[in-house]
Amino acid sequence: MKIQKIIAAASVALLMSGLGASAAYADNSGHKQDSDTVVISGQQLGPKDGLRLVTESYAITPGGDPVGANYPTTATATGDPMPQLVWGSSYAFSNEILYTSYKGYAKAAANVYNGERIVRVCFWWTQASRTSPTTCANATFSGGSWYASPEEIAVFDDSLDSNAPQTIFNIQTSRIDPRG
Repeated sequence: MKIQKIIAAASVALLMSGLGASAAYADNSGHKQDSDTVVISGQQLGPKDGLRLVTESYAITPGGDPVGANYPTTATATGDPMPQLVWGSSYAFSNEILYTSYKGYAKAAANVYNGERIVRVCFWWTQASRTSPTTCANATFSGGSWYASPEEIAVFDDSLDSNAPQTIFNIQTSRIDPRG
């Protein structure tokens, strides 16, 4: 039965690969996992801006539910919600597609989550020695205000080896002091 699923999944993958659609929309500009600065909207953000990079990893269960994180707007110290509440939440999620690939989504809403403004949300997948390109959603800064990014999407092909190591979905958020 498992062989039939793999053959069916491989057939779907071959069919989809012939459709001419681009498989990923990756943006590596300005993103370094080990850096203490990021560049967003031409502005270099670092320790003076309260920059904090938070990396999280989620194991993907074959045939399981989507994995990832949602970073909703939280109230300020005074209990008042920030004006960016209407922009929605920052997030990154990964869905498995027919046992053959993973589709990821991210948005940096420039909202304030737990006292920090989320200005970039990046994601990538790892599976043993394979690593996908990193995809980033960057909020924009213009006219003295932050604005939400559009949703960014990428796809990572799964290994068709039924004994392949588990795939991991990684998220890195760039957070700054919201008063800056």
